[in-house]
Amino acid sequence: MTELRRDRLERLRASMEAVGVDHLWIEPSVGFRYLTSAEPLSIERMAGLLVPREGEPRALAPEMMLAELEPLGVETVVWSDSDGPAAAITRVLTGVRTLHIQGSLPAWAWDALATASPAVSIHIDPGALSGLREVKDDDEVAALRRSAALADEVVEWIATLGLSNETESRVGGRIQARFLEASAQPWAPLVATGANAAIPHYADAGSKIEVGRPLLCDLGACLDGYWSDITRVYFPAEVAPEVASAYEIVCAAYDAALSAVADGVPCAEVDRAARRVIEDAGYGDAFLHRTGHGLGLELHEPPYLNGGNESPLRVGNVFSIEPGIYVPGSFGLRYENIVYLGPEGPVELNRAPRSLPLST
Repeated sequence: MTELRRDRLERLRASMEAVGVDHLWIEPSVGFRYLTSAEPLSIERMAGLLVPREGEPRALAPEMMLAELEPLGVETVVWSDSDGPAAAITRVLTGVRTLHIQGSLPAWAWDALATASPAVSIHIDPGALSGLREVKDDDEVAALRRSAALADEVVEWIATLGLSNETESRVGGRIQARFLEASAQPWAPLVATGANAAIPHYADAGSKIEVGRPLLCDLGACLDGYWSDITRVYFPAEVAPEVASAYEIVCAAYDAALSAVADGVPCAEVDRAARRVIEDAGYGDAFLHRTGHGLGLELHEPPYLNGGNESPLRVGNVFSIEPGIYVPGSFGLRYENIVYLGPEGPVELNRAPRSLPLST
């Protein structure tokens, strides 16, 4: 392991002690990458890393993954397809009485662990690893800045496209291609024209772009392992007064949420700050989702900015702020940036303009 990964391992052990976890199982996942920089394929073959609170980690690997995991420099127990993983799992779990696993572990893998070592009591990790990952270190923040900057570039590029003969699906494909050309792995963007944007997680119907109505684009990609996520609305030269007013309300809700962000402030309070603005304007029933979500190695991860989450924000958190107003059959509007809670307060990682033109 590199020095940085050793630092994360020691912080994980401190986190395990704080929540009462003696042994932690980490399957091929973002948690595995976080600790090791390795990205073994998550398939039907059992593989993983056992992290004890004291002592050295041990890895489990099928023969085909040995070359990927050997560089970690930990004891690696290997199993073959012909023998199966049961004996190797038992060996890796020698001396383990209570094992905590990640919530992302597939049910079949949980069953394999329990069957191979029935005396081991298995429980869900109460947050030793996920809680650690919520607080980004300097390298992670730098990667998130790069990812956000690329998303900004794509957002501004969309404003240069002639869209009068385009469809949602073709624009979505062009957005993905633009990210791929920059060596980033995009998720399927949400491209919604006119009233289609009133569905917050609209599924592309291939509709022709209505150049006389707003176009909502929610997009992002994974660059150097870290995700971006941004939403902008592209407006025609003439905008209906209700739509223009509603967008001002959405942006005011965003500003209120951003102003509420501080170390120790409950996530729910940030959500309430945004929601209060929209409710006071008479659109309370049209704000259909939480105000934001964390992101990093995953597109959606803790902390979640919703009205039921009283967990406090901490310096090092990175999350979206994305209030919206959705009027069925008429229009949908959302404004989203990624925010880093730094030592001096919140810092917006996105710089793209709030309002962009819909080019014909």
